[in-house]
This record gives sequence, structure tokens and C-alpha cells, in this order.
Amino acid sequence: MLGLLLVWLSIYHAMAEQFQPAITDTQWEVSQSPLFCRLTQPINDFGHAMFEQKAGGDFSLVFTTYSQPAIEGHIKFQVAQATWQNDIERHQLSIMKTQTGQMQFKLLGVAARQALNHINEGRFPIITYTSRHSQQAIHVLMSTVHLKDYLPKFEQCLAQLFSHSFEDLQYLTIHFELEQSQLGDNEIKALQLIVDYLKLDASVTKIQIIGHTDNHGKRKLNQILSEARANSIKQFFLDKGIEESKLVTLAKLEQKPIKSNKTQQGRAYNRRAEIILFR
Repeated sequence: MLGLLLVWLSIYHAMAEQFQPAITDTQWEVSQSPLFCRLTQPINDFGHAMFEQKAGGDFSLVFTTYSQPAIEGHIKFQVAQATWQNDIERHQLSIMKTQTGQMQFKLLGVAARQALNHINEGRFPIITYTSRHSQQAIHVLMSTVHLKDYLPKFEQCLAQLFSHSFEDLQYLTIHFELEQSQLGDNEIKALQLIVDYLKLDASVTKIQIIGHTDNHGKRKLNQILSEARANSIKQFFLDKGIEESKLVTLAKLEQKPIKSNKTQQGRAYNRRAEIILFR
């Protein structure tokens, strides 16, 4: 089979300038954490191709070049049939615009998943575009060699990936009942999700907690209440093992309403605390 692949590639190479991994020494690397999974293949004289999934994000296939920046035009993401099928026709996954100097080319979502399925079945993901350094379109080809030695580890990482991204959890608003600072069950569930994330992402350096009230009641009481709302959330984080040095509380009383205080519904929106994560 390797001999057929080498013949097919030599024919294909004669048709256009092509970049591909070393067929007899194709390399893969799996890098992983609870927040990302990456399956990377170096491509000689070009850069690398990488399947990637981040927590809460889209599955992607990314080609990154260090030597072949694009010109303004288009790039085709395609799949070539396996050599033993005696068919060099390509299945098209997507066509996208390129910008002058572009060095990274990304396929997202379902199409990227399809590319992974194709390469697992012995077909070859290919990108075709015009480089600044070539008068004709270049072809960049991934290899299937040794994939099955690394794919199980990558798929296991995908199955264990955390469900939300930093962007998903960066801003959270907790609402409170009239004149109350206790956390309800839904609020505790939302805060626990943040705690679970914080224990995975050491890059979060500050958690700001801002307590608010509506304009009901005296200002002195609202000061106490807005502080109590912020502090109830701070204490929740402390009880869950979050470092106190990262926690900053502020009390804004009724000064920052998000709805009109002239209606009961508006006042309910304003009885809140905001949690903001910073990196």
C-alpha cells in the first residue's frame, strides 16, 4: 500500500507544486488538557496541519504555514480518494477567501469533522491556494500514515473535554430576591460551573464580584445589602477552594441599574451581582 501511495503522490506532484509530510516518517503529536485537544502533523517545508477542539468551541482543522503566505484569492479544502480506490477525484469540503499575507487557514465545525472522518478512512485532506512565492496554485496534503496510532488518544481527550470556554463563563449575573443576599439552587449551580472551570485554568488572575440593589429602601441599607450580595458569592468561592487573593468585591448599591426602577420587573433585574473573570 505504501508503494502505491508513493506512486500516486509522484504523479500528483508532477501536476502542481505540492507540500506533504515525509511519507516514510510521517509524524503525529497529541497535545491535551481538560480545556483543549490537538492532533498535529508537521508538513515538510510548509508548516503543519492540526485538528483542534477547545472547550466550548468549534471543532477545527487548521493549516498553518511558515513559508507560503497566500495572496488575495480563494482556498479550497478538499479530500482526495485513497490510492487503492483508483480515483484521484476530490471531494470538496469548503471554499473560502484568502487575504494577502494570510498564514493560517481554518476549517470549522461539521466540515472539519468530515475531514477527520475521511483521513481515518484512508483519504487525504488537501488545501489548494495561490502562494505569494508561487505562480501557480500549491497543494498541501496530509498523510494517513500512523494516524491510527494516535487517533484513540485524541478521541479520548475529546470525550473528556470541559463543556464551557472562558468566554462562556467570563461574565455571569446572579439575581436575588427582594432584600435578600442568599444564593438559590440555580445560582449555586451556575457558580459551581465557574469553580470547576477555575480549577482547570490557572490563567484566570482575578474574579471581580459586584453587588447591586434596586432603589427600594434607604441608601445605608442598600450599601449593606449590596456588600452582602457580593460577599455571599465571595464566600461561596472561598468555601470551594478559590484563592482569596483572586477575589475582589465591590458594592454599587442602586447606582448602576440595567433596567428602569419604575417597574417591579425592572427592579427585579437590578437586584443582582455580577461576576467577571480576568486573565
